[in-house]
Amino acid sequence: MNVPNLLTILRLFLIPVFGVCYFLVSDEYFYLPAAVLLLSGLTDVLDGAIARKYHLITQLGQFLDPLADKLTMATVVVCLALTHASLRLLLLVLFVKELLLAFIGLFLLRSWRKSPPAKWYGKVTTMLLYALFLLAILFRDFPEPILFLLSLLPMFFMILSFIFYLKEINTIKKEL
Repeated sequence: MNVPNLLTILRLFLIPVFGVCYFLVSDEYFYLPAAVLLLSGLTDVLDGAIARKYHLITQLGQFLDPLADKLTMATVVVCLALTHASLRLLLLVLFVKELLLAFIGLFLLRSWRKSPPAKWYGKVTTMLLYALFLLAILFRDFPEPILFLLSLLPMFFMILSFIFYLKEINTIKKEL
């Protein structure tokens, strides 16, 4: 077990911690879920940087890292959508995208090991989602119409990245 994989496992453990903090922490500690989310994001950046720099990329890490990413995003957007009606469309777009990519990957590539690596458009989408999530967490009374408008940019990038990943999957399929 190497450091990047341990950081990814830590990120998996932070998922329920975020949920508990989001729903059960009193208003005076409103910043705790944001801190947990920031810590999760930091471990995500660190595990990838360390793995690449020190050539510690493993099959376990290639499986766990995207799983941790998807579970983190899903958990945060579900929590936020339960308290912000304006983010329910974002929840729908995220789940449809991830389910379609999962089914397409399973049927076309027949292996998670051959799935495309993260690209710039996926990373931009993640950064935009983190910014939106932090805004919604730190400012719980943020006006819903403005929150909805702000969610349109990450949704656009989600759809764009879905299209680009489909092209990547098609390229990989042709190489098989």
